Amino acid sequence: MLSNSRREQGEFEFLRQLIERLPTGRGVVVGPGHDAARVRTNGKDWLITVDSQVEGVHFERSWLSLAALGRRSFRVAASDVAAMGGSARFALLDCGVPEYLSLPALRRMELALVEEARAWGAYVVGGNLHRSLEVAVSVTVLAEAPRNRVHRSGARPGELVVVTGNLGDAGLCVCLLRARQRCPRALLRRWQLPPRRDRLGRALVERQCVSAMIDVSDGLVQDLHHICEASGVGAEVDAGSIPRSKAYQRLAAEDLTLALSGGEDYELLFTVPPKRLETVQQLARREDVPVTVIGRIVRGNRVTVKQGSRELELERLGFDHFAR
Repeated sequence: MLSNSRREQGEFEFLRQLIERLPTGRGVVVGPGHDAARVRTNGKDWLITVDSQVEGVHFERSWLSLAALGRRSFRVAASDVAAMGGSARFALLDCGVPEYLSLPALRRMELALVEEARAWGAYVVGGNLHRSLEVAVSVTVLAEAPRNRVHRSGARPGELVVVTGNLGDAGLCVCLLRARQRCPRALLRRWQLPPRRDRLGRALVERQCVSAMIDVSDGLVQDLHHICEASGVGAEVDAGSIPRSKAYQRLAAEDLTLALSGGEDYELLFTVPPKRLETVQQLARREDVPVTVIGRIVRGNRVTVKQGSRELELERLGFDHFAR
């Protein structure tokens, strides 16, 4: 029986209790618990995922235009299939529309989302509208699955932990916006339009370079914990190796909290056998995506972050919809 206190349980325990009751059936290759479901029909595998952007939860209207919201909404949803090496092909749009939102305004958001989908090779083929108190956008993405499978559950002791891009910019941007402080344009742009990592994700899976992969949506430590929990391993992260932008270093100095747990970076986090690291670096250079080794997989079940010989303690591991 589900607990009445979602806040006490937290998002992930609440979710675990929900998905453990979901039935599996014929054609379900990979069910709940990964970035996307993998299903098979007529001998072909597809990836399916859905994600939402809700006013007052993920954003405020003053933070971005409706066109920017459309582009962001598609990228956030498609990031999940990028983490499994998929190629987005179709999308469905569900939009909650408040009374004040005009048809021309809604049309601007829709057109931007459609354009973003086309840039990824996908078509928006339908959807749903409903009345709501705030703007709410949910995007379902159907993607062609790669021949090789990479999930969260393949990490092994001795492997390297690698991440793309920089971490913490999105979390820092949101903190500044919520505090009504000036946010540098580079940080705001980074939050409004998350990085596109599908081409590198696809290449890593095709070349069988990675053993486990996830996108960094809940925060580095939380998402690494998801990999470790699914794989039955632990991880050690070197705090000094965590990549941060110049803007982050200028504004947050040595405070690593948001780089570790801010969330919404939508970078790729993956584990790599040491002998495959050179190939990973070559593929990353080809796609012009920076990659950084930030730690290693170890035996056990804990994720630790060390700064020199000192183990850091975090109040929160990452984003939780039910935390306050």
